[in-house]
Amino acid sequence: MEFTLFTLLNGVSYGLLLFMLSSGLTLIFSMMGVLNFAHASFYMLGAYVAYAISSWLGFWPALVLAPLVVGAAGALVERYGLRPLHKFGHIPELLFTFGLSYLMVELVQLVWGRAAVAYPIPRELDRALFTVFSTSFPMYRGFMMLVAVLMLIAIWLLLTRTR
Repeated sequence: MEFTLFTLLNGVSYGLLLFMLSSGLTLIFSMMGVLNFAHASFYMLGAYVAYAISSWLGFWPALVLAPLVVGAAGALVERYGLRPLHKFGHIPELLFTFGLSYLMVELVQLVWGRAAVAYPIPRELDRALFTVFSTSFPMYRGFMMLVAVLMLIAIWLLLTRTR
């Protein structure tokens, strides 16, 4: 029973993590018709920007500011990089975003180095959300699941309540 419950919760938490990664890619392609091969690189950039901001201001400001910074960067790329290419079809967009992906990886490696950076779990989330018998479910996973569900609701409202 305990094993099944935690296996189910771990599967749901990883599924929600994949949802957070894939929902943006799906929305960009379905609504804008853009094949964005740099999408995962923007997520990577967001993680490193959050790492940098959290070292200065802490976890909670980084949680708010990093998506705004990377979202602004994405808007600039769309406006000045992708929009002029859109009239030429998917191949130029694909080549541009593929090259941008390489550029972003190199930029991150120049700024933060080639080795992965250690990012500890914030102390507010570094405890058990609940415990069944002797096994605990971490609070940070529960928080991530909550953020993913809120994101799902926000996307659903955006798609069903707007034109």
